[in-house]
Amino acid sequence: MKIRIPTPATAIASLALLFSLTGTAVAGALITGAQIKNNTVSTLDLANNSARSIDVKDNSLTSVDIHNGALKAIDFAPGQLTAGAVGPAGPAGPQGPSGAQGAQGTSGLEIVSAVSATSSDVNRQVEISCPAGKKLVGGGAHIWDAATDVALDESYPANPTTWRATAWEVNATGASWHLQAYAICANVAP
Repeated sequence: MKIRIPTPATAIASLALLFSLTGTAVAGALITGAQIKNNTVSTLDLANNSARSIDVKDNSLTSVDIHNGALKAIDFAPGQLTAGAVGPAGPAGPQGPSGAQGAQGTSGLEIVSAVSATSSDVNRQVEISCPAGKKLVGGGAHIWDAATDVALDESYPANPTTWRATAWEVNATGASWHLQAYAICANVAP
């Protein structure tokens, strides 16, 4: 048996057939990034969705490289996007359920007062207490029939139900005057 040696034309045709059957797989294995001249690959040379962030050099993309509308808010770092104009108010939502009953507030507000004796004594003290069951919510005092030489010394709550006031003559006048204390009382929820 005699072995036939293929002709050069047959060898070249066989190689061409082999390359055409393997397609781009052979070309991809044979061509590396080092062999591609910079700025020669275009978007037409890349399959859709084939380039990843790892394939892109940091800070190499500009706004010209990004398709309008392609970026979303999640693509930006916090604080990078400014707020837009406030839009119109939307329609009112449905009414929510009623809340729990709140604590009872104050009721039965009344002002009670007490007056000292009218005389020319140098000082006075008056206390006034709220009626039974009521608490003190405020108070005050007033000097009556006095010359300008009488001063209110104290006006304060002595305890939760009593207001106390004191006054005295800065310079003895000999004039008659009196002190009135006021307690503002109310029923207060615990």
